[in-house]
Amino acid sequence: MEENDNMDYFYQQVLQKDVTRRLQVGPDLIDYLSDPQRSCDVEQDKPRLDKTIDELTGWVNSSNYK
Repeated sequence: MEENDNMDYFYQQVLQKDVTRRLQVGPDLIDYLSDPQRSCDVEQDKPRLDKTIDELTGWVNSSNYK
């Protein structure tokens, strides 16, 4: 297991103001959540998942995407 295989890591990455870093961590987060072996902590830390999703939703809603 890698040291960045936990929701706390992804939450901290999503909080960053660096848009490039947020875009880079997106595919990693998808891979992480898609693999039950890697994302076993999600079941124990649902509030962290909720906060991460809330941050992502707010970021997408405030962007000028087309």
